[in-house]
Amino acid sequence: MDIKDIEKNYERMSDNEIIRIATTNAYGLRPEVFGIIENEINKRNLNPDILKGAIAQNKDYSVEEIETYSKLLRDLPCPICEKYEEKLNGTISHTVKSFIFFTSSETELTIACPDCLDKKNNNAILSTALLGWWGIPWGLFKTPVYIYRNFKAKEKNRLENPNESLLSYTLGNIGEIESYKDNKEKLKDIITTKR
Repeated sequence: MDIKDIEKNYERMSDNEIIRIATTNAYGLRPEVFGIIENEINKRNLNPDILKGAIAQNKDYSVEEIETYSKLLRDLPCPICEKYEEKLNGTISHTVKSFIFFTSSETELTIACPDCLDKKNNNAILSTALLGWWGIPWGLFKTPVYIYRNFKAKEKNRLENPNESLLSYTLGNIGEIESYKDNKEKLKDIITTKR
C-alpha cells in the first residue's frame, strides 16, 4: 500500500480506532507509519503516550524488561477481591463439561491475587470433576488432563516473582501497558478485560 493511501486511511479512522491500533495492534507496522500515527495523535489532541504503545510492540525485550512491566500490574489491587495485600500473578484455569456425545473445554487466563487465583483453579477442578466425565469419548480423556493442568497451574500462583502466565500476558499487552503505565485505572481495565 502506498504511504499516501495509508495516511488517508488513518485520517478516516475514529479516535478509538487510532488508539486501538496504536496500543494493541501495531506489531509489524512499517517504520514510516509511526510518523502517520504520531501526526494523527497530535492533530486529534490524543494522549501522546499512545505512540509509545505502538513503538513498544515493535521492540525486543529481555526477561528483566518484561518483569519490570509486569511489576506495574502486580502492584495493582486484585480485580476480584480488590485487596492490595499480595502481589498479583496470573493463572490459566482449565474446565471440561460433557453431555453424552458433546464435550466442551475452555481455558481462561486470570490476573489476580494468589487467593483468588487458587479459588479460580479450585472451581475449575470441581466443575471438571463433576461435569467433565460424561462425554464419550473426549470427556473421559480430557477430564483427568484438565484436572492435572489446574493442579500444576495452582503451584505457580504464589511464586515470589511473576509466573509464566503473567509474563506472557504482559508481553502480549505491552503496548497498552506502556501507553498507560502512569494511569492505574487504565491498567486495572487492562487486567480485567478478557483477552
